[in-house]
Amino acid sequence: MTELRVPKLNNNDTEYVLVEWLAEDGAGVLKGDPVVVLETSKAAEELVAEADGVLRRTAETGATCVPGDVIAHISDGSAPPPAAAGLRAASAAGVDEADGRATDAGETAARVPGSSGPVITAPAQALIDEHGVDPARIRALGKKVIKRADVAALLETGTGAGIDAGAGSASSSSQTRPLPAVQRAVAAAVTRSHHTIPAAFTAVKLDAGPAIARARALSKEARALIGLPELLVAAVASLHEQFPMCFAEPVVADGPGGELAVRPSPAPNVGVTVDVGHGLYVPVLRGADRLSLTEIAQRLTAYRTKALRGAFREEDLAGGNIVVTLHTDAAVLLAVPIVFPGQTCALSLCAPQHEFALDPAGNIVKRTTVTLGLAFDHRVVNGREAAMFLNAVRKAITA
Repeated sequence: MTELRVPKLNNNDTEYVLVEWLAEDGAGVLKGDPVVVLETSKAAEELVAEADGVLRRTAETGATCVPGDVIAHISDGSAPPPAAAGLRAASAAGVDEADGRATDAGETAARVPGSSGPVITAPAQALIDEHGVDPARIRALGKKVIKRADVAALLETGTGAGIDAGAGSASSSSQTRPLPAVQRAVAAAVTRSHHTIPAAFTAVKLDAGPAIARARALSKEARALIGLPELLVAAVASLHEQFPMCFAEPVVADGPGGELAVRPSPAPNVGVTVDVGHGLYVPVLRGADRLSLTEIAQRLTAYRTKALRGAFREEDLAGGNIVVTLHTDAAVLLAVPIVFPGQTCALSLCAPQHEFALDPAGNIVKRTTVTLGLAFDHRVVNGREAAMFLNAVRKAITA
């Protein structure tokens, strides 16, 4: 008998939602077969069978799981697995025929009342009941599983309530609304960063005209969308060996004193912020120094598509050792990023700005500039090294 346990998928979440079973209860599976999909605050992750045998579920679609939970057993078929007893117990608890909701307090999900619609997790149902969300709005989401974050997103748009907007405006303004799961994960990272990392910040101005012209030429040549973000990722990755502390992981030693040390990174794994209106994601380009500009452009395009679809996997988001944050609003002149826990540096790229300047001959010329900023863990990186790193990035972009 082999247990299928929920692993620890990331450091931001303490629980996950069982979104979908990929194998039927009682079906034969082979070791390595994907059998279930779990969803974290930012990604979906498939778990695979760890042995050959017959799958017996102990958790239903829509259930909330924590690391260590047993959600299935894989048996050789010679004896009924413990799952059978658990499912029988759940059945015996009874179901209300009126709306398909389990009456057992242990049940974590239900169907939309009066329909064969999506499964609703218990936290989502509580939020629906609290705010009187119209079931039709829930069905219109077109999702198999409705989580609390989905309901919270509806409430944010003001389109989820089943009551008249005018009549409810006075009371709704005083109601609190929970943060979506993606934003809660961001909040956790920001809080840890500010509590544990003494960060400093410096910035340089880059004459971006030559780099923009270079990017346009490369885009035509490669038939791919190459811009300043792609050039910046390539420039940062190329400096890994020259500035190893900018890619290192701070480590606090165990025992009295807890002295700080660093763990060098064998390769530059560059995270890039992606925000298409559904939350902030930081997918990672592993071994970015081995990628061509065309490959970097293709991967960033794929990541933007995944952000739109909410289709990130944990492997897309894990393993970064430096971050590039993109601030594309034309009004943003300067941005100070946070240093993510486990890293030492984060770069910011702001939108191009037009200005007038004097050329070497004293003539007034118009040029396009951008601001490159670097937030850094001052325990590991000093101001001189930060400035050297930024100037090296500036040169690499225009090379």
